[in-house]
Amino acid sequence: MKNFNVRYFFFFVVISFILNIIWENLQAPFYAGFVSFFSHFSICLKGALGDVLINLSALLFMILIKQALPLKFKFNKSDFFILAALGFIIAAAIEKNALFTGKWNYDSAMPLIPYLNIGLLPILQMMFLLPLSFYLARRLTIRG
Repeated sequence: MKNFNVRYFFFFVVISFILNIIWENLQAPFYAGFVSFFSHFSICLKGALGDVLINLSALLFMILIKQALPLKFKFNKSDFFILAALGFIIAAAIEKNALFTGKWNYDSAMPLIPYLNIGLLPILQMMFLLPLSFYLARRLTIRG
């Protein structure tokens, strides 16, 4: 079981990174100041690495809630809802803080969430990619 958990963590980090680096680069044109893929890749890389750390924190949170290592999780729909809700809260806090401090701004093409006035794309990123990383890492670990 120990090897399975190491493999799970490995797959989780790799999957999380791949999904987030792709998403970061696809949504980059929706931020103010975007010039080109190549000029913003390093910014997107830093963002994706930060996303992996956030996802690892969420994994730790789930380990504490479930009181078990990932491969012993009995994931159900409510767990994925919890991960999506957690992703929403984390992303909303990050976006609000970044906008307030001027760390970044949106291009006029960025769809905004009404009343919150934060970008929809970064919220969807955490809401979908966080649970998806959990799911895919588990599938690959069990299959492998």
